[in-house]
Amino acid sequence: MEDQVPSSNIPGRPTEQQPVQPTITAEQLQEMKRMALENAIRQQQAMQQQQAPVFNREPEVVYVRRNLTIAELLLVIALSCGIVTGIQAAWNFTTDILPRIEIREK
Repeated sequence: MEDQVPSSNIPGRPTEQQPVQPTITAEQLQEMKRMALENAIRQQQAMQQQQAPVFNREPEVVYVRRNLTIAELLLVIALSCGIVTGIQAAWNFTTDILPRIEIREK
């Protein structure tokens, strides 16, 4: 037992452990921040794509009410006047002219 070395005194290692502080330059720190930001953005986009529900619905049809243009108003007036005049002419033809027509036999 006497030849055993106590565990606290391992040969080749110092008895006191000094904390090792890595040296990071400002450029390395900026690069680490940039990489972390890119990774966070990629993760957020991946989560949004997974959570986004897929909607296959018909597009909404929206009807917009608008006033008539001057050309449309003139067209409506012309059509209505033509229809009224046509009805009056047809009535006049059927009541006045048709009874005057005589059919003669030889």
